[in-house]
Amino acid sequence: MTTIKVPVELRDRISRLARSRHVSMAVAVEHALDAAETEEFWAQVRATMTTPEARADILRETEELSGTIRDGLEPEDWSEYE
Repeated sequence: MTTIKVPVELRDRISRLARSRHVSMAVAVEHALDAAETEEFWAQVRATMTTPEARADILRETEELSGTIRDGLEPEDWSEYE
């Protein structure tokens, strides 16, 4: 464990969030960072996948790989495991 210096206002915000969620301040910060990192990841995915070039690459790759699922085998019956 270590300590970090933060403005009093920020400490109070973290404290309120932690209390409202019934977790420690450390867990509240961890959850907030997790959420921020997840949002950043998906923002990057959206930015990458929404350009015309990216869409063309995805379609091209999908078409190339679509033949790999046609192996000529009949589907197996897995209903007994459902």
